[in-house]
Amino acid sequence: KKLSAELDPAMLKERLNSKLNFIADDMTEWARDLRLEHSDGLVRLDPAKLSVVIDKAHGPLPFNNIGGGKNWLGYNLVTHFALAKWFIEQARPVGNFLFLDQPSVGYFPNQNSGAGDLAEIGTDEEREAVRAVFLWIFKIVKSLNSELQVIITEHADIDEDWFQEAVIDKKWRGDHALIPKSWYEL
Repeated sequence: KKLSAELDPAMLKERLNSKLNFIADDMTEWARDLRLEHSDGLVRLDPAKLSVVIDKAHGPLPFNNIGGGKNWLGYNLVTHFALAKWFIEQARPVGNFLFLDQPSVGYFPNQNSGAGDLAEIGTDEEREAVRAVFLWIFKIVKSLNSELQVIITEHADIDEDWFQEAVIDKKWRGDHALIPKSWYEL
């Protein structure tokens, strides 16, 4: 009887929805922190579609209709961080790290840009958006008492102490790269 009650499909769905509501609270708050488009609605994860949905007064807004690159980056970040926070707080056996590859890539004019200086980005608004994303990541990690490790390979090079102190490896520029030129050049 006990197992039947625990495995009851209606009860399982209700428990899942309850947990997803807690995750949605963080997703919604953080989407507003990042000033993402459509963040005036409830931001949630749809487990059936494995996608982000924003509930608006006129109905649900699916992820593929939320706007451009800034929104896609932002909603992916808030989703991954909200899930990571949930797993940490619930002491679930999930690795406490995120690996992010070039979250600022959508802001740089081309992949062959120079030193990654934010001045290479077209507008002040876009430069501030990149800076805001990194400040937000630092804030969330700090709020989790550094229980979450975030590893970022990044082109952007923000010339501020808080960012430079987080750089672990030499900057991959010129001959110093993840894959040395000697490995592929003849």
